[in-house]
Amino acid sequence: MARKGTLDPAKITEAAVELLDEAGLAGLSTRRLAAKLGVSSPTLYWHVKDKAQLLDLVAEAICADAFEIDQNLPWREQLASGLRQFRALLLRHRDATALLRERPPAGPHRLGHLETTARILLEAGFSEKDAAGISRLLTAHVLASMETLPARKPDEEFFERLAAYPHVNRLGRAFARQTGEDVFALGVEVILDGLEARL
Repeated sequence: MARKGTLDPAKITEAAVELLDEAGLAGLSTRRLAAKLGVSSPTLYWHVKDKAQLLDLVAEAICADAFEIDQNLPWREQLASGLRQFRALLLRHRDATALLRERPPAGPHRLGHLETTARILLEAGFSEKDAAGISRLLTAHVLASMETLPARKPDEEFFERLAAYPHVNRLGRAFARQTGEDVFALGVEVILDGLEARL
């Protein structure tokens, strides 16, 4: 077993992110992380006191990349760019969406992302109240777009059942073709149109 002095935050964080990608959020525990690092649980507890701190550590690590936003662009384009980068960040790690839903932003990386959004909205002219609500709305949209759509395409029998629901029937094949990326892109466009009208 390694002694506590042989561990460092970078090594622990790297192993924790690997464990998230391997085992998912349900499998991310201090016990499993200690085993992966080859140390005893008490040794790990010198560095990570509990599961909550472990989750915060991983959430910060997967959000380490700052958004690259051209501040010379119009506010709409800045927001759209940030939202696309946020979604790409979530796609890189298993269960990242569930993790960020579970843990509120507390560290410098996640708060930095929030700072970017707040700056764009306030500089665009939104009130503090609106900017706070819009920040939540934008985050919720990106997280919702990550939900897995049905993997199995509907069969003809399903479409035949839709005949009794004429309006849904008109949308049936469009529903079947949509991806999470499609829903994300449409949502960004609709939300930005609404925000521009509100301004």
